[in-house]
Amino acid sequence: MTSGFFDFKRFRRRLRTPVATGAGVVDAVDRIILRTQSDQGTGYGEIAPWPGFPTETIEQAVESLRSAQGNLGHLSAAIAASPTARPCLSAALASCRHWNQIARFRDALPCAGLMTLSVMETAAKIAEGFQTLKIKISPETSEEAIRSVLARFPGRLRLDANGSLDLQAARRWAELVRAEERIEFLEQPLPVGHLGYASIGPVKIALDESFLTPAGLAWDGTVVVKPLLAGDWDDLLAWRAAHKGVVVYSSCFETAVGRQGALWLAAQDPAAGTVGFDTLGRFEHDGRDQHAPGALAAGLVDFDWGRFWQELT
Repeated sequence: MTSGFFDFKRFRRRLRTPVATGAGVVDAVDRIILRTQSDQGTGYGEIAPWPGFPTETIEQAVESLRSAQGNLGHLSAAIAASPTARPCLSAALASCRHWNQIARFRDALPCAGLMTLSVMETAAKIAEGFQTLKIKISPETSEEAIRSVLARFPGRLRLDANGSLDLQAARRWAELVRAEERIEFLEQPLPVGHLGYASIGPVKIALDESFLTPAGLAWDGTVVVKPLLAGDWDDLLAWRAAHKGVVVYSSCFETAVGRQGALWLAAQDPAAGTVGFDTLGRFEHDGRDQHAPGALAAGLVDFDWGRFWQELT
């Protein structure tokens, strides 16, 4: 898809409760929905930068879109010629290219529940049928708190530090994770580029912010892929076919357009396993979440994407 036309809509989504990340606290995000018209028909994609990841900013994406003046070929050429990577734009264009398949995707993947250390929240996730929980940890989190969750939750845990730990704390948490069979991995314990990863090693250590795209850091351990940040999806699928390590697919708090595409992409991986898409209902009600929440992340069936586009403001 190198010729045709496009238009886009930009809007802001406000979170009901701010989300703490390694880059700070996020209370709102800007998003862009891209619509293309080509000989392949109509396609949709989402541009969804997330704090802490070295992608283009929303303003840089808007600049690229406006410069192309609605010409799809010009946009593709501008991205290819850009001196800095445009992974969010590349992912959105890939979604548009594959939209005929994405729109028909209706399968379901097991989903990890995203939660705090709350006892009541743990009980709710159990009642909803989640078999895996992802818990955000910080330098203030105690090992006793995690052991308490293990005692009341019969499934598996994933711990995500969002790059907030120092090397001493990261080593201590790595020991706990490796000693506890029901903890799958410790995600991004150290900041991006920290030399301590070499001494901690890859066993049960997952990279998220440090990975981003297949052209990034090589890592023998688990990598967390956020499809909307990962660049061209055809390149990603080719890399995955040759990569022997574990890949976990995860959300970056996208709308229904981005979620439908990301779930389709994850489903192309026969070893996708449990995905991290328990992000629905986190925003003020704006009609941009459309999928059903729960322990299974499924595609939408017979959804009117043209109407969804028209209702975006």
